[in-house]
Amino acid sequence: MRVRHHIRRILPLLLVCLFAAGPSSAGDPTAIPAKTGKVRVASLVPFVGPALDQLPSGRAELVAIVRRSPTAKVEDVMDLGSPHGPSLEMLVASRPDLIVADETMHLPMTDRLQEIAPVLMMDTASVNGTFESLKGLGREVGAEKEMNALVDAANTQLDELRLKQPHPTLPLFGTPSRLLVMTDRTWFGDLLERIDLENLAGPLTGQERVPGYVLVSDEVLATMHPELIVVVAHGDPKAIEASLKEKTQDGGAWSSLAKGARIHLIDAHELSGNPGLDMPKVARSLRAFAVEP
Repeated sequence: MRVRHHIRRILPLLLVCLFAAGPSSAGDPTAIPAKTGKVRVASLVPFVGPALDQLPSGRAELVAIVRRSPTAKVEDVMDLGSPHGPSLEMLVASRPDLIVADETMHLPMTDRLQEIAPVLMMDTASVNGTFESLKGLGREVGAEKEMNALVDAANTQLDELRLKQPHPTLPLFGTPSRLLVMTDRTWFGDLLERIDLENLAGPLTGQERVPGYVLVSDEVLATMHPELIVVVAHGDPKAIEASLKEKTQDGGAWSSLAKGARIHLIDAHELSGNPGLDMPKVARSLRAFAVEP
């Protein structure tokens, strides 16, 4: 009776263990359990969401993402807030299989992110870096062939958008208090070069809080002779435009810089960060600013 009593006590535990173990693979010692279901992706890089949307269904599921801009809304998935300070609490709650992050912005967070899930760091500072990182994402979610095709199509479009001859261009990132040049170490400056809008600020170095965005002196800028000045306005566009007019008017610090140059102001809300696979769309808009002979 005592033995039967013990069997009754341990039998439920034995059944639970057997069911949890699943089918035995003892007959095939090389068998590797296949991963089932979609890869749950949480992204600290805004353009990853649209890229995943273009892959075949069943490969990846976006479960959380940061906002493209402060006023943008995140729908259908968990809102992680700003890319500069994503909510780790919400990230944990999204239960991702993979976290996609920006190596320029999120590298200091790597250890903390890896405690939550494996991390794929993306190079978003150049066109080629962006595209190669997207290919890496395709491999991670089992859609390498499909993502490679999307990247190849974007590269082809960029090649077709090249100008007939280089146009000297000065790209500026503007706030009401200062104007920074965007070097070739930014995706924007690199994209200009890709379509032969020659980036005059490409090799410049100097004071920079964010890699590639450099504060240079009026004396340095005065030596440049752009045909095109493109200003990405972050903040009040009217205040930035007023500051630019003051600097470029006769007698202003940049009067010689602006002589003969066309100036185009772009609201940062219309160009909110690296566009990923939409690089050709942005390049097409920039190309339209140039006057072909």
